[in-house]
Order: sequence, then C-alpha cells, then structure tokens
Amino acid sequence: MINRIILFVIVTGILIPKIACASVKESIGVNIYENIQKARELYSQRSNHEKLRAAINVYKNTLKQLTAQDEYYDKKRAEIFVELSRCCFKMAEYYAESCKGKTSWFEMGEKYGRKAISLDSENVGGYYWMVQNLGQHGSLNKLYFLNKKRAFEDALKKAEELDNHNEPYDYGGIYRTLTAYYTPRLLWGDIDKALEYAKKIETSPRYLSNLSVLAELYWKIDRTKSEEYAKRIISADLSRYPETQLENTFEQKEAGEKWGKLLK
Repeated sequence: MINRIILFVIVTGILIPKIACASVKESIGVNIYENIQKARELYSQRSNHEKLRAAINVYKNTLKQLTAQDEYYDKKRAEIFVELSRCCFKMAEYYAESCKGKTSWFEMGEKYGRKAISLDSENVGGYYWMVQNLGQHGSLNKLYFLNKKRAFEDALKKAEELDNHNEPYDYGGIYRTLTAYYTPRLLWGDIDKALEYAKKIETSPRYLSNLSVLAELYWKIDRTKSEEYAKRIISADLSRYPETQLENTFEQKEAGEKWGKLLK
C-alpha cells in the first residue's frame, strides 16, 4: 500500500505540473491569437494613423505575455516582431513629418526586424522589413547606410532565397527592392541586374510602388515605357484595392507631383 502511495505521489508530481503547464500555454495561446487578430484588424485600417499606432500597442502588449525564456513561442514572437517592424516602417514612411521622427521609427523598425531574425531565421518577413527600414533610413542618412550596407545586402539576399516565388512577399516587394537598389544613380547601379529583377515585378495597379520603381528604371533607357508606367500610376482607380489605399494614395500623389508636368 505504501509503495502504491509513493508511486501515486511520484506520478502525480510529474504529470500535474506538465498538465498545468500545457493548460497555461493553451490559455495563453488563445489570448495571443485573439490579440494578433485584433492587431491585424487595426493594421488593416492604417489609413487612420491612430489605428496603426493602436496596432503597435496591441502587438507590444502581446509580447509581454510571452516570456523570453520560453522557446515554445519563439516563432510566434518572431511573427509579432515582423509585424512591429512593418508597422514602424509605415509610421515612418507615411505619418512621421520630421526627419528626426522618421529616423526614430526606421531605427525601431530595423531593431524589430533583427529581433525577428534572431528568433526565426526562416521567416522572410524579418529580413524584408529590416531591409526596408534600414534602406529608407539610409536615404535620409547616407553614412548610416554605408556603415550597414553589407548587412542590408546580406539580409536582402536571404529574403530573396526565402521568398515564395509563386506568391511573392509584400506584392513582390523583394524584387521591387532589388530593382530599385540596382537602378543606376550617381556612382552606383547595375542596369543589367535592375532589368533582370524588373521582369519579376508585378505590374498590376494593386500596389503602385511597383510601377513607380519601373518608371524610374526605364527613364534611364526607354522614356516612352517609363511614361506609360507613370500614366498608369496617375490614372489608377484606388478604390479597386482598398487593402493598399494608404500606400497607393501616397504613391499616386507623389507621381502626380513628379511626373505631372512631364506628361502634359
């Protein structure tokens, strides 16, 4: 009888903590899922900058539920850091008004991208959004970019390797970035590489930044083709693609200012 009691105590001592741990993880998992869904819904309304800021806060609060020591949630934490990196980029690109404000958001976005990579080296989003934040920060501070150029190129290369070529990340964002990066400018560029990547860019008007990159590239070699892309940006019906309303509105406005007089 005593042996049975001892065995019962040992077994329950082993199983109950495991069951309790599993139960806690399951409970946390439900909360995390609900929070992420809420954050995604807020992000989908990012044309309102308060909604975008609210999405950032929800993602940050969700991270607090996940202890840094628990490897069980590494991939989930990486996903959240990817989304935070994306959100920071959008805040910098579309809402920050001062150079200092933009720089602050880009730095934060780059940091979140690096954290995502450290937790899940196979998540394309970590590399991609790190690159976007670093690259745009570099457009404001050339020295900053030159100091991190190798990291930028390595991350971009890794993102290209991980990309799903049947359904490219961020509307073909990796090819868009590579095309823009190699488009010739003062003391830099490779027209052949730029043209090679340009062939892989999606040319539908659902994401006008793609067409902007192509208009810039072809201005160097085929101005008629360049003007065709510019006209498509300016005349695009933005209501057809509500999911990219923020980005396309910005792109169309910039194209009108840049290309409007040239196309008359």
